Amino acid sequence: MSKKINYHSIGELFCGPGGGGLGASLAKIEVSGETHLFEHSWASDLDLDTCKTYSKSVLSSNEELSEKVICGDARELDLEDPITFPTVEGFLFGFPCNDFSIVGETKGISGKFGPLYKQGIRILSRTDSPDWFLAENVGGLTSANEGKAFKTITKEMSDAGYD
Repeated sequence: MSKKINYHSIGELFCGPGGGGLGASLAKIEVSGETHLFEHSWASDLDLDTCKTYSKSVLSSNEELSEKVICGDARELDLEDPITFPTVEGFLFGFPCNDFSIVGETKGISGKFGPLYKQGIRILSRTDSPDWFLAENVGGLTSANEGKAFKTITKEMSDAGYD
């Protein structure tokens, strides 16, 4: 008897060179005789070299930049566009180290990059929102803005329908 293989679509915002994406592409979960694998639908980052690295290392693309990788400023992308950013079952995103990290500027949501997490909230708030998400932690997130940043972020995640 052959095992059933289930593919689960994922999208990734602030993908960087691919730490989260590579982990997902290597993950293989076996439950009750079924194998679950992750398949990348789209990923996005600001830096072109980073996007190229993601294309090669995570998507094993033969092209310099895979069509699945959208390179641009998340604040300017149409994250509601179902063609560029189709519905996914899972969603990966991170928090900008620049403003949250204890080795960064520690401005939290008051900094230049801190509010970027709201672009992840936009994906979570879509009517076709993902079933689950993984938000990468960064040291300093819970203490940023005297702890208020973390409370604000988790409230916004809850308001988007996630526990």
